[in-house]
Amino acid sequence: MLTEAVRTDLPNLITSLPGPRAQAIIDRDSAVLSPSYTRCYPLVVERGEGAIIEDVDGNRFLDFNAGIAVTSTGHCHPEVVAAIEFQAARLIHMSGTDFTMKTWSIWRKSLQPARRATHLTASISEIPAPKR
Repeated sequence: MLTEAVRTDLPNLITSLPGPRAQAIIDRDSAVLSPSYTRCYPLVVERGEGAIIEDVDGNRFLDFNAGIAVTSTGHCHPEVVAAIEFQAARLIHMSGTDFTMKTWSIWRKSLQPARRATHLTASISEIPAPKR
């Protein structure tokens, strides 16, 4: 059962697109970045919450975007933020290919029901070839 009211105030556009702040940032980037670093549309995101993003000019949108290594928790989900803060206070990066990480075996065990479909790796190139 739906417990939250459906948002009817989105999108909320208060400037033309891109807005003046966004356009200034886009122009600045264009002057210093390689033209090979392309963008699909002129959006400069300031913040997000759940499925809502707000640009630097205060325009608000429903976010239907996806990217690399994303989760479906939405922007700034409190549990995800708490987990990131917890981990960042202890260790931000450690190469699991160079040293043993205690968490990998814990994660692997927690994924035991999906064992046949689960392989922890740093990249796709490390996945063993299927046995024939």
